[in-house]
Amino acid sequence: MAINSRRVVLYVAAFLIIIYTLTPIYSVFMIALMDVKDIMGGQVYPVNPSLNQYIRLFGYDVKGHYGLLKGYGSAAQLKQGLTNILIVSPIVTIITMCACIPAGYAIGRLQIRGKRALIGMLLGSRSIPSVSVLIPYYFLFTAIGLRGTLMGIVIIHLSITVPLVTWILMGYFGALPRTLEKAARLDGCSRMGAMRTVVLPVAGPGIAATAIIAFLFSWNDFIFSFLLSGGTSAQTYNAYLTSFFGFTSNEPALFAAAVTIQMVVALMVCIILQRYITSLNFIDPVSVVL
Repeated sequence: MAINSRRVVLYVAAFLIIIYTLTPIYSVFMIALMDVKDIMGGQVYPVNPSLNQYIRLFGYDVKGHYGLLKGYGSAAQLKQGLTNILIVSPIVTIITMCACIPAGYAIGRLQIRGKRALIGMLLGSRSIPSVSVLIPYYFLFTAIGLRGTLMGIVIIHLSITVPLVTWILMGYFGALPRTLEKAARLDGCSRMGAMRTVVLPVAGPGIAATAIIAFLFSWNDFIFSFLLSGGTSAQTYNAYLTSFFGFTSNEPALFAAAVTIQMVVALMVCIILQRYITSLNFIDPVSVVL
């Protein structure tokens, strides 16, 4: 009976956490499908659902249930912001993984000089509050001409993702069985060959998971992107969303539509990589060596 009671409490707690997490997301998606009258009426679901807000978001006029709805006047800047973040986030993810996989492997599996110092530097770089370095970054990037450029945003994102992903992969690589790598070395593989043919396939789930982390940080970052690109042609999509507060004060559905676009893209990337993680969980380490 005690076990059943604990299980009921666990299920109830999990259910409440799910509701608490999904309610805001549900609200945003529903509001994006509503007309203003439905929103002001306190509806929890759209009475006359439509994609009009998404069409308006990209500058097109549409005929709604209560008359003609004008397109968003700054659609060109919004499209540019979406293009910018679609360029920045994949580049940040690729560079992060190319740098962090060998770094995490070396720190996690090799006996190298100054290993403790490297680990301390990684942890120390992540212990500094981001807000405390905003002003120094702003003046530095302005002085060297990187403010208002996509390269500047990529660099600032890499300064966050590289230490974090390296630290995670360091622990992941260090926890993998060393017997697999030794068996490959006995079969004639070099250190790099063993890493490529044995360690990396087994570490696939961890690599995919950290790739998600790197992408989501770059995709969702607001504070650094806004600081370095606000008001310029390099402004990213999420930094540009602040301009909606004045324009859509009476049109929350239009702002909700803009937010859902950002959420859907991030969700698609997570689903794709999550499937990859799940498929790699069934890799037999012995078959990799053989």
